[in-house]
Amino acid sequence: MTEERVGPADDTDALTGVFLFRVPEEAWWWSDDMCRLLGYDSDETPADDAMLDRHVHPDDREGIRRVWDRGLRTGTPFSTYYRLLTRDGQERHAVLVGDGRVDDDSVVVLRGFVVDVTEPVQRHAQESADVDIARARASQEDVDVARGVLMALYGVHEDVAFRVLRRHSQQTNVKLRTVARAVVEATPTPPGEGQHDLHLRIAQALYPED
Repeated sequence: MTEERVGPADDTDALTGVFLFRVPEEAWWWSDDMCRLLGYDSDETPADDAMLDRHVHPDDREGIRRVWDRGLRTGTPFSTYYRLLTRDGQERHAVLVGDGRVDDDSVVVLRGFVVDVTEPVQRHAQESADVDIARARASQEDVDVARGVLMALYGVHEDVAFRVLRRHSQQTNVKLRTVARAVVEATPTPPGEGQHDLHLRIAQALYPED
């Protein structure tokens, strides 16, 4: 079987390994990319059950075995996500997809791919983290502004102003950032209203039911 490679030979980020298991003979065949994905040269690693199991994260081995056993029984398409361990102990993210060839109601071959998805998984995790950080920063900005408003309005220390916000949050069972946002939104003086109405607007934000 010939392979079409994309990218340099040592670029594991782009690797998609191919495997084939002949059930009656219990014989494996791995592509060169499969070997590289596990951290081996193609001529130095035996392809067998033990080798494959050794390169699956211990917490994911049961799931891999369950999917594999179902494939052996039925030959129907299967897939699973798991953490792959390379020869030098690096942890990568992979997806195993495959199916079986059935002959006389018996599965005679399992074949499929191991796709390295480390880069997109890490990119998604970073993007999610960036979003969470941005939200946290925005929330903190609202809290800081609201605290400043209460400090100016009531003439209190920043710690006291924060404790007022937190107390209202606890008492009303409303998240602190939501209380702070309400104070921030109530602060600007609407056209036609006097600045002296600020106290009333803040009170309404803190005590919306009164």
